[in-house]
Amino acid sequence: MRKLRILSSGAVLGTLVCIFTAGVIAASTITGALYRADISVANISYTATKVSVPFTFNTQSLLDGQYINSSFSNVVIRDSAGQDIAFMPGQGIDPWIMWVEQISQNSALNYSLYTGGNTAMGGKLAYFPGTSGMTVADAASLELGNNFEIELSGYFESGNIWNKSQVFGVLNDASGLSVFGSSSITYQYTSGTGVIETVLTNNWEGQTFTATSTNYVSGVDLYGAKYGNPTGNSYIALYATSAGFPIGSPLTVTTFVTSTWTSSLEFRHYDFNAPAVLTNGEKYALILYVDNGDSSNNIRWYKDDTSPTFADGNRVYSTNGGSSWTNVSGEDFGFKIYTNPIICSYSQLTGEHTIKVTLTAGNSYLYVDGVLADSAAFAGSITDNANGWVIGAGGSMPYLYYAKITVGGVLKGSWAWEYAATFTDLSGNSNDATPSFRTTTTDADVSASIKSYSAISQSLSSISDDDAPNVIPDMPEVPSGWFTDLHPETLPGGTEINNMLIDADIPPGVFWYPMWFLGGTVVVMLVFGVSRKILPAAMGGISWDIFWCAAVGVDFWVLIPNSLVAIGEIANRKKQSL
Repeated sequence: MRKLRILSSGAVLGTLVCIFTAGVIAASTITGALYRADISVANISYTATKVSVPFTFNTQSLLDGQYINSSFSNVVIRDSAGQDIAFMPGQGIDPWIMWVEQISQNSALNYSLYTGGNTAMGGKLAYFPGTSGMTVADAASLELGNNFEIELSGYFESGNIWNKSQVFGVLNDASGLSVFGSSSITYQYTSGTGVIETVLTNNWEGQTFTATSTNYVSGVDLYGAKYGNPTGNSYIALYATSAGFPIGSPLTVTTFVTSTWTSSLEFRHYDFNAPAVLTNGEKYALILYVDNGDSSNNIRWYKDDTSPTFADGNRVYSTNGGSSWTNVSGEDFGFKIYTNPIICSYSQLTGEHTIKVTLTAGNSYLYVDGVLADSAAFAGSITDNANGWVIGAGGSMPYLYYAKITVGGVLKGSWAWEYAATFTDLSGNSNDATPSFRTTTTDADVSASIKSYSAISQSLSSISDDDAPNVIPDMPEVPSGWFTDLHPETLPGGTEINNMLIDADIPPGVFWYPMWFLGGTVVVMLVFGVSRKILPAAMGGISWDIFWCAAVGVDFWVLIPNSLVAIGEIANRKKQSL
């Protein structure tokens, strides 16, 4: 009777283990899939998280051979637990990109890619932007005005998520998820008298100012001209200050080719790479520096050194590339700083979400995953300008499912991934998007490769090698070592059982974890039945666990449930011996 109780408790605990480790069954459907590719993702260094990983797969050959349909609806990637993985097929000769949420140190993970059949699988097909993100040219139909809604779905990281320079943007940074509106010139000094300061190599010049409200700085104008023919790049950076001097790294920066300036004295405008938050009452420094130059070839920033009227800052300069600074009161450069008011805000987002921003009847609303996150009165209107839209640039969105703009209750722009160099505007308004594509891994220590690609339907298994498409390169060896993902193919019959589970749309962990636990329980009981001693029984159970962890890839934390059973058995026997 006691043995029956032990087996029963073991079965219950094993079931709980499999439930919590196998995860939620994927939303995709693979019952109609005809082919499967086995993908190995390897990490040769420390634990890596949130990695976009490329692998080689010939997209055009798959399309030509009808292994994938033209809409890519019959393709899906799953992890070993049967959960869907976000991915992007390679455009043209580009590699495919897949998402790896986490991979442990010096380990490998196994994934399955399914294709073929006439059934839409519902895979997590997504657009993985390159550094430049996706751009949409300015159009009259996309001007927001005072009645609009934008919606964005995908994976969010830090950065400038959605931006129309000087007009509207959504920024996700340490300050939170912020929606900001039309910009205006907030800080400026324009009455320069023609006195110059030469900017070259280590000679840096700057202007400080004090923020009079909390908002975002998005762009800047400088009043100056070039002298001679300077080469290289020039930089305008915004710094925090201490005791009136720039400190730390730039809060934001913009770059321009020095030779693009002319000898004409005028204001020239530049947008920062990403908006930076200004805090009311804090002093900041606007710094100009260049790659190189000499007395005959440089940039000249014009200032007023006689009777300047700018009261909230002054000139600062460095002669050693920013290592030390000198403060000059009574001098101010010609400059303009553009800021954008914050409309709505929320805590910083990380992970998969859907956000929506609306402006209607003088009020703005920010929704996160369908829940109202913030609202504010905003009686104004988003102004019109000729700048285009930029979405998902600078790594702000590792992958994107879709983006939409609705104006006056009518859908005016809608974009999602498609196998093309240009994304068609799904709203029908011809506001097509120009995407940049990720082609490299976001972690140099993490790589992926296809181990095999073959038919999983018996009716297709007779296809000869000559008939198969040339979709993958020569297969590399899988890295040696203990894997943190399940790989039961090392056991006799393990591959067949795993394939049967996957084909039946059952997460493999639902089978393999109970097999581990029940097997360990049986070993412990058998050894104890022969030896009648606790220590040999415990050693037998531990040996089984170590074998299972190494051979199948079960994580070593699974020693805990078996230890609980052993402790319970010891306590039970001590009680009986009293």
